[in-house]
Amino acid sequence: MENAAQLLAVGLLWGVTNPFMRLGSQGIESVKDTGSKWRNLLQEARLIGTRWRYWVPFGLNQCGSALYVWTLQNSSITVAVPVANSLSFAFTAITGYILGEKLPGKKVILGTLLIGCGSTLLLYDKILQEQAENQLNITFQ
Repeated sequence: MENAAQLLAVGLLWGVTNPFMRLGSQGIESVKDTGSKWRNLLQEARLIGTRWRYWVPFGLNQCGSALYVWTLQNSSITVAVPVANSLSFAFTAITGYILGEKLPGKKVILGTLLIGCGSTLLLYDKILQEQAENQLNITFQ
């Protein structure tokens, strides 16, 4: 159950920060082409490097990544990956909509709901397996 809460937190940190990073990086496409890849890269890095509205969500996003790695120590990767990613996608869509972005199409929403249902079933199965293992451990002790 603790892993489920951690995966929910990972999905939340990843998903909520994505639209804010997108907002924080607006205008990077307007960096003038100088003809040099390296000069363009430096101009883009300078532009992004001075924007706290990009770096704060980026830092929170990286906290989600650290929590994800921490959670993988005690989770099955076959459960952790789809759960964290599907929750991230859902939280990105919801947060983007709240910030004024257009809502994804019906097929994307249906797909997200199906992935969410599948992730819920994965978590439910994992919880049932852990309970069965605990019962076996109690029986043999």
